[in-house]
Amino acid sequence: MNSLRVRWPRQIVGLRVLLLVVAVAAGAGFALAFGLPGAGAKGYSAYDDPDKPALSFILSDEKNVDEFQQEFGLSNEKIGEVRAVVRNSNDALFKVEEESDRIVESNESASNLEIRKEIANSDVDERVKQIVARTNSEIESSLPDGRADDLGSWVNEQWRTETAEYEASSEASYQASSTGFSCRVWMTFYNGNTDFEVALPHKKVKFSGGHRVKIKAVRIGTSARPPVRETGPWNIRDNYWRASRDRSMWRDLPRCVPEAQAAFFRNYNGGKNQFGNPVTNPAGIDVTPEVARRMHVWKKLRFEGLLKVRVHFPWVRR
Repeated sequence: MNSLRVRWPRQIVGLRVLLLVVAVAAGAGFALAFGLPGAGAKGYSAYDDPDKPALSFILSDEKNVDEFQQEFGLSNEKIGEVRAVVRNSNDALFKVEEESDRIVESNESASNLEIRKEIANSDVDERVKQIVARTNSEIESSLPDGRADDLGSWVNEQWRTETAEYEASSEASYQASSTGFSCRVWMTFYNGNTDFEVALPHKKVKFSGGHRVKIKAVRIGTSARPPVRETGPWNIRDNYWRASRDRSMWRDLPRCVPEAQAAFFRNYNGGKNQFGNPVTNPAGIDVTPEVARRMHVWKKLRFEGLLKVRVHFPWVRR
């Protein structure tokens, strides 16, 4: 389960705006549908959530970095320092997630409950909290005098925009055709057992063998058709590409909404995966660097950590 350790580590303008407005207005409804209001509740602060690396997630997007620089009047030198903090934060989360993966792998024959107990007895949660707190503190210290108190409100506003986009896309993220189903999800990367492979968060797909997916970068349009040879990210029983009634777990989530995505944006399942590990990004598929290179997105993916893609599942017919 190598993928589980890696990162377990936005056209028609009028339509997009309309969707965002509708999504914000319906926020409470989505929150209830996803089981736990958490991140969607009135007064919720993503910046103050000790388990949510909201700041490093937002500042992994170049557009947000530009807005951040303009908002706080930072020099290019200071922005370089901020980028370094974000990279260090993501690397630190990667190491914590590696430890979570080792716990799962070393207890492969154990039940989910037993694995959850092992993770609960580890220091995974505490280390995530420490990374989030340190990242917030270091970026606050790089802001001009008198602006540190504005950081939280800026992050929360950006978070509300990200969440609104997530909710708007969740309603129509899947497409059906005569050749299968496709879902629009977040993609991250891992070091696979082979150069050209992907991981999906359901172990049955890996062990049944012979499955391939077609991945298309949403904005860039490049694609690849790699085999599924690993399990992850985050979960091992989340076949989100199936209709809700056919999902192994998380049947109250809409089709094409990975549990990790709902956990990250809406604190579904307490913001954790099936093993009780804090979900620190919304990825629904992991790819090796070679897959990203063939899609001509490796440099972008390596820098940002996540990309939006459309994944086609040819073996899914209903």
